[in-house]
Formats: sequence, C-alpha cells, structure tokens
Amino acid sequence: MEEKINLSKILIVDDVPKNIQVLGSILLKEHYNISFASNGEDAIRLAGENEVDLILLDVMMPGIDGFETCRRLKASEKTSEIPVIFMTALSETTDKVKGFECGAVDYVTKPYEAEEVLARVKTHLTIRHLRKDLEERINELEVRNHFIRRTFGRYLSDDVVANLLESPDGLQVGGENLNVTILMADIRGFSSVTEKLSPEKVVTMLNIYLSIMTDVIIKYEGTIDEFIGDGILVIFGAPIWQEDHAARAVACALEMQLSMDKLNAEFAEHEFPAVQIGIGINTGEVVVGNIGSQKRAKYGVVGRNVNIASRIESYTVGGQILISENTYDSVKGDVEIIKEVRVNPKGVTAPIKLFDVKGISNPFNVHYEQKEENLHDISKTMPCSYVVLDEKSADHIALAGKLHKISDFKAVIELEEETGIFSNLKISLDEKNCVEEPCVLYAKVLEDFGKKNSYIIHFTHIPEKAKVLFNKLRK
Repeated sequence: MEEKINLSKILIVDDVPKNIQVLGSILLKEHYNISFASNGEDAIRLAGENEVDLILLDVMMPGIDGFETCRRLKASEKTSEIPVIFMTALSETTDKVKGFECGAVDYVTKPYEAEEVLARVKTHLTIRHLRKDLEERINELEVRNHFIRRTFGRYLSDDVVANLLESPDGLQVGGENLNVTILMADIRGFSSVTEKLSPEKVVTMLNIYLSIMTDVIIKYEGTIDEFIGDGILVIFGAPIWQEDHAARAVACALEMQLSMDKLNAEFAEHEFPAVQIGIGINTGEVVVGNIGSQKRAKYGVVGRNVNIASRIESYTVGGQILISENTYDSVKGDVEIIKEVRVNPKGVTAPIKLFDVKGISNPFNVHYEQKEENLHDISKTMPCSYVVLDEKSADHIALAGKLHKISDFKAVIELEEETGIFSNLKISLDEKNCVEEPCVLYAKVLEDFGKKNSYIIHFTHIPEKAKVLFNKLRK
C-alpha cells in the first residue's frame, strides 16, 4: 500500500549536509513534503517561488546568515506569513531574543531531541493552517484586530488598545526608554508532556492555558507582548504607566500559580496531563515601542533586562516564582519571601540575587503556598543512567546514578560525577518494573544533599509509569 504524503510543505535551510540529513530523516517518518536549501539566498528564492508552510532555519551559514534571511523573508509580502523556527547551536538568550525580533515563531537549540522537533513542528504547522483558514474567510479587519495575533493572538486590554489607537503616534515605528517590570512564564517540560499528543490536542491545551492566564494578566493590567509557544512575555508599566508596576507583576504571578488548580481540572476533563509553570520577574530600563517597519510592526520590548527576565525564568521549577533584586527592592516590605538564592546567568558578569516569592500584601493581598514535599526513603536503591543536558554539547554522555529518596516531584540522586546547581538532567530508570522500555524523566538540580555528588532534584516531567513505580517503592 502506497504511503500517503503529508500535504504540509517544510523547507530545511542548512549548509551542513549531515544536519539536513538528520532533520530530514526525522520529518520523513511523518511523511512531510520536504525541500532543502544550503544558504539564505536560495531559501528566499525557493520560499518566494513555491508554497511553503514552515521553514526550519540554521543561523550560521555562508553569505547572509539566518537572522538576515529571516528578516528578508518577513519583509517580503510573498513570504512574510511563513512561520520560521530557528534550529541552531547558538544558545545565548540574546541570540534567542534576536531570533524572535527577526520574526521567528520558535527557537530550538542543538542538540535537540526528535520528539521535541516533531512536537514543535506539528504545533506551528497546525497554527499555520488555522491562520490560513481564517485569512480565507476574512476580507477586512478592523484596526483594533491588528493588535491581536490570530488563534494565539497577543491579547491586550481594551484600555491599552484604545491608548495606542487614539494617539496620533500610536502606530509609528519607534521606541522609548522606560523603567518597567517584565514577567516571563513557561510550562515546565512542555515538549515532554505533549510529545504523545496530536497537534490538535496540543493546540487545545495551549488555548485553555493561554485563555486562563490571559484573564489573570488583564486583571492586573499587564500587556502581553508575546506568546512564544507555551511561554508568555508580559510587560507591566507600558504602554500605560503604572507607579506600582513591580507589585502588579508579582501579584499577577502569584495568581497565575493559584490558577493552576483550575487549569489542571480543566485539563483533566479533556484527559490531558497535569502541568506546572515557572515564572521569572525582573524590573529595569528597557526600550518599549513599535518595532519593525511601516508594513509590518509589533508593540514590543527589548533590552538587557528582558534577557535577564528570561534567564531568571529558566532557573525556576514548577510552582515557583523567582524575582530579581531590582524587583524585590521595588516591593520590599510588601512581599513575602521563601528564600534567597545566588545564580550566575550567562551573559551577566557577576552573580545576582534571586528571591523565591510566596505572597504580597496590600493592596493586592495574594498568597501562594507551594505544597510541602517530604522526601521518603525507598525500599531499595533505584539504579539509573543520566545525561546532563548541556546546550553547548552535541554529545549526551550517559553516566550512572542512583535514586535514594523520592516524593511527588522531588528526589535525592547520587551522580557518577559532580554537576552544577540548576543543571538539567535526563534520567532513565534501569528498572524492570518499567514495562517494556525504560522510564525517561527530566529534572533540574536544586541543591546539594550533603553527601558527595548527591543532590536534591525537582522533576519537570514524570511519566505515569514512573509515578506508579515510585509509589510502590516508598516505605
């Protein structure tokens, strides 16, 4: 029987044949219609001459690089609506922000997992087809609708939209330096959680999640600058100035965490897995305004303090809110802190302080208590193998480890080699009770446990069969 070719057309752009071969083999298993280009000029030409649904674009190429290629694609009327996903080894936050500023919809760093690539490709193709269906049915949009991204639109409050549209300069390209507060939220382990779901179900999950979170953000008068897959970037203090923008951001983050019970209850009705979110907040001076050209622009925010907010969010685990020292100084006396930690973010010259938040007082009075998790001894030490997920390394070297204590989301693990706090681990359980295949879990290292190479970890993804096994092994 002849296999049916997927009607979705994907253009892979990379100057390294081996990279094209790897990506192509992943996508061909799903029977996508694939074409290739080895440089930016050929990619622009092929995209302009052919119907393309998605572009997977490398950054480092001869001639024009991926960033410039993406800019030119977005500047052309023929190709401006084609979604672009960067597939690159560049892992710095500044590179990611630059990619989104160029118009990309997603950014995947090498080395990547096949399951993650397919999940992201399926999600953005689904969004692409939904957008095309909407565009075929809509002949003319009102001015206000230009501020809403179709399907996963950038939802703004009516006051914000009115302020931008009523001002004579509201749509002019340009920006200004403002002191604002940036909130970034992300579902922990989203790619792993959704890897076995259909694209339609992933879109439904995202719609439920974004709908609930958008209501909370609008309540605290935040401006949603961007939906980046399952991530949300929010501005407090612009375009409408708020004296208490830092406090609003903290209160909003607390209520977002409180809304997770409602979210997961709705997920359960759809038989979706429960999820957790991590939230990072930073206050500082940024450039805010309409970014782009007269033909294509978006209201957005750029600058070093946006990058720091992204870094802070990357340190969080599920159910956690971390704020910078700048934000803490703005709300000191009103905010309740669980603990203070020091981190060394990439691109920042000196260590910075972060504060783990659990509440804020008047006038918002929002409090969120993370569930206490007691680590339980297990009936026998659980052997495992693990890899440290270093974005700069193409090799994932498996090492031996042992699990000694467990709870619902935490564990104590003994590693073969020393690793850093906040390292990300991929763990495979060497346990016969895991049915036919190993249980694969993802976790973040939180702190030393007090013994050599032993750490407390927080799981960002636990498959159901691992949860069953953990319950059996608890004393």
